[in-house]
Parts: sequence; structure tokens; C-alpha cells
Amino acid sequence: MGNTFYFEWEVRAMEWLQSHGNAFLTALAEFFTMFGEEMLLIALLGTLYWSLDKGLGKRLTLSVLTVFIWSALLKGAVLRRRPYMDHEGIDCLKAPHNDGDLMDPTIQGYSCPSMHSSLSASGFGTLAYALRKRVITVLSVLIPLCIGSSRFYLGVHYPTDVLSGWVLGALSVLTVQALLDRFGRKRLIYLGILIMALPGMFYCRDMEYFSCLGVTIGFIGAFAFEERFVGFEGTRVPHKFILRPLFGLVVFLMISQGLKLPFDREFLASPTAGAFAVRVFRYAAAVFVSVGVYPLAFDKSKVI
Repeated sequence: MGNTFYFEWEVRAMEWLQSHGNAFLTALAEFFTMFGEEMLLIALLGTLYWSLDKGLGKRLTLSVLTVFIWSALLKGAVLRRRPYMDHEGIDCLKAPHNDGDLMDPTIQGYSCPSMHSSLSASGFGTLAYALRKRVITVLSVLIPLCIGSSRFYLGVHYPTDVLSGWVLGALSVLTVQALLDRFGRKRLIYLGILIMALPGMFYCRDMEYFSCLGVTIGFIGAFAFEERFVGFEGTRVPHKFILRPLFGLVVFLMISQGLKLPFDREFLASPTAGAFAVRVFRYAAAVFVSVGVYPLAFDKSKVI
């Protein structure tokens, strides 16, 4: 299932890296790859959006959503299998997804482009674009570089997957921020991002796309709802600064994990229309409530 294509130097480089690896390097790669994981990105977005700077949080989210969609659509079109699936000399040192068959790309996701690389380049690139501070700019290069390098060391992406992810991330920053700077009507940008995500429904058959679709629906709906009915402000109160994102993450996890409870793990991990629909719904619901509805509590509670 899927396509196998690669440059010979990619396989040789990955085999050489893993043959010279050790427990410390593997732990270091796992540490860096963590910075491109879903929960850390949500924590970063949440801290910006709920506490520090709502406008910057939205800017960052729109860039990340855009490259998330591009990456998911390309993965579904290219269908490149992960390196460890086709090369005996390359081991999978960290499973892309813990549920399901390690060799099934519909569950583990396809390889090109690297989602970790594209999301990290987009997220940290947006911070560099918006803040224009040297230390942020340096970190926005170093962190995606470390994250991307960890992905091919761990055997889950070819180097060209990582390179394409970095390019897509940079393009998403330039495109989305230029649109936001030029046009004041955010609703049109929201609608455009949502429409851009829909074509994958006709050809994508992997979990990553349907996660992307659910997250996109949730964020777009939440932003529109918040702007119409909530209109909260950021905070500099120390305990609120900490508790807002902490409680927001709890709300997100309770909903996203709670909606899994009526179904068994085998069904949720299956590449079926029902499992895809459940994934879209639970991600959309969790994001919508935590991003759009949860801030209603800010004005009514002295705690947050």
C-alpha cells in the first residue's frame, strides 16, 4: 500500500546515522521530535491565544493550519511509504502513531512531506515574522532544523521529506502573513482555509488528513464564534497566565479523549469511513469548545 521512491544517498545516509547511533542520540532525537508533536504545538498556541496575545495566537494558528492542510493533501496524493517500511537497514526508533499496525501507512501516516518539519517551520517562522527579534529568529531556524533532523534519524522520514516540509512551512508563513497584512477581512481567510482542506475528502485515506480536517473545522468555527460572542482579552495576571492554557488543555483532552470512549481501539485505528468520521468530529468538537467556548469563563471567573 503506497509508493516507494527515494534517492540512494538518502537511504545510505540514514543507515549510516543509525549504525553510529546510541541510546543517548536516540533519546536526544526523541526529545527534539517532541517539539513538533501535537500537544506541544497546542500548548504553544494556547499560551499565545488564551493568555499572551490573542491576535498573534490567531496569526500563528492560521499559518500552522495552512501548512497542516498542504502537508496532509500532499501526503494523500504522493502516498510515499515511510523509510523503515521498505528498507531492512533502517529501523523505526519511534512509532509515528502508537495505535495500530506499525507497517500500515493509513494508520502511521505517509512520509512526504514531514508534518513535524512543516508545522515547526510554520509555527516558529510565524513568531520570527511577527516579533522581529534576533533571538526568536535564530530559534525559529534552529528548532525546526533539530526537529527535522530527528525525524530521519528515527527512521520515519527521508531527508527529502524533511526538506519539503521546511519549504512548505516557510511558504505558509509568507503566504498567510501577507494575506493578513493586506486584507482586514479575516472571515474570508477563514473560509478560504476551510475550503482548501475539503478536497482531501475525495482521495485521502489516512488518519492524518482527517485529524487535519477536524482541527481545521474546529479552529475556524471557534475563531468565528469567539469574535462574534466572546471577545476576551489577554492577561498579565501571573496565575491566570498559567491557568488559562492549563485548563484549556484539560478541556481539549477531556473532550478529545472522552469522545473515544464509546468505541473500541481497533475500530478507531481502522482506515474506515466510520473511524474517519469519528476522528473529524472529536477533533472539531474538542478544538471548538476549548478555543471558542471555554474563553466565556474568563470574564465570569476570578481564577482564570
